[in-house]
Amino acid sequence: MSTPDLAPQAIQRNEPLREAVYARIVDSILSGHYAPGASITEAALSRALQVSRTPIREALLRLESEGVLSSALARGFTVRSLDRREVTELYPILGALEGLAIRTAHAPNAATMDTLHRALDELEGCDDAVRRWRLDTVWHGALVAASGNQHLVSLTTQLRVNLSRYELAYMRETRSRAVADQQHRETLAAVVARDFPRAANVVEEHWRQGMELVLTWLDQKAAKA
Repeated sequence: MSTPDLAPQAIQRNEPLREAVYARIVDSILSGHYAPGASITEAALSRALQVSRTPIREALLRLESEGVLSSALARGFTVRSLDRREVTELYPILGALEGLAIRTAHAPNAATMDTLHRALDELEGCDDAVRRWRLDTVWHGALVAASGNQHLVSLTTQLRVNLSRYELAYMRETRSRAVADQQHRETLAAVVARDFPRAANVVEEHWRQGMELVLTWLDQKAAKA
């Protein structure tokens, strides 16, 4: 069963306002409520989230600076459309950063290893695109966090949000993920063996192949258009 495309939910009084607004908008993009090319208006978000337009505009400007949204005078904000060049630029950066994080990682503690095993077990049996993306993000995030480098964590998180536009659209149309799952297993086996250079190499190849798959998919869609 697929995840429903939900509008952003109202902010609760006990939530940190700015981060909560940002998170709600990101979740709406991830859920497919705002697809690539869709317009996002401050007024509609203000009504949905039941907050003033100031924190909403701050969140939208933040997402624009992160490359997720674009804006035009008198036209507001739009979720950026899928672009082949962006794929060729961002995927190698994410692969390089994750590789660096893994090469400099400490041996993961028991809690991290449990997260890696549990997330991968569920990921391999999951058919829902949004849930798969979230599990994949948890899994890769745990690997990066083991480096203890908060700048790498922040950078990779930002890139994952940006690339979610591609990954979710691709996953919704392409169900076969056997190769990616096998690469996850190979990475985890190398981490368990504390062979971090091997784990980093597999992750870098994982993102390289992911880029090629998305590019092929984009080219096929363009040919049909």
